[in-house]
Amino acid sequence: MRTQTLFIYVDESGNFDFNPSGTKHLVMSAFATSQPLESARRLGRIKYELMSEGVNISNFHASDDRQGVRDKVLGQIALLECASAHTYWIRKDHPSLAGCDTVGIYEMFGHAIAQALMSELGTRRLNAVVVIFDKALMYKDEKAFLSRAKAIFSKMNHPFHIYFHNVSKDFNGQIADYIAWSHYVALERNELRPLTVLPPALAKNLVNLVGSTPLKWATPSATK
Repeated sequence: MRTQTLFIYVDESGNFDFNPSGTKHLVMSAFATSQPLESARRLGRIKYELMSEGVNISNFHASDDRQGVRDKVLGQIALLECASAHTYWIRKDHPSLAGCDTVGIYEMFGHAIAQALMSELGTRRLNAVVVIFDKALMYKDEKAFLSRAKAIFSKMNHPFHIYFHNVSKDFNGQIADYIAWSHYVALERNELRPLTVLPPALAKNLVNLVGSTPLKWATPSATK
């Protein structure tokens, strides 16, 4: 049996501002693929097509992209094979989050992602698991989270590597951004159209990490 490396790209949507001026929700999606070159090729083709048409675009970012660009990106994401995603969310005003710092929030999401991977991988043979988080933390917080993350991900029983990369420099990270944003806008403002475009493998695994706040909309897995 041929072994593979599994790449996990993690990005968030919403912000870490827990004041009333911040977003109501924080969402983090982990996009998993064993074929990162194929998924990157799909988005790269869109980028160069747009540039040839006079659109000045350096990278894809769902919250900033124009609707026409979003439609093209989501259309290509919908065609991905050998890919899955797990998405986690919190309502930031939940009492259990009072006093929680950014590193603690990241640790909570990281633990959930690792648990999902352990369950999903089972006895699957892998050369390694590579986890790439968006470079959203300050350096000292990044170091603090990394020390905790190593203990969390070591339970997977697979060789693993954890990196922090700028999502704007990797098409696969931008796919994770689009998946997180699609769930975020559904939660934050009941905007469901982006989520309905995603295939079930990228949209069905949605978990609330704190409390039991009910969803106002049906997840794609419930409508397929």
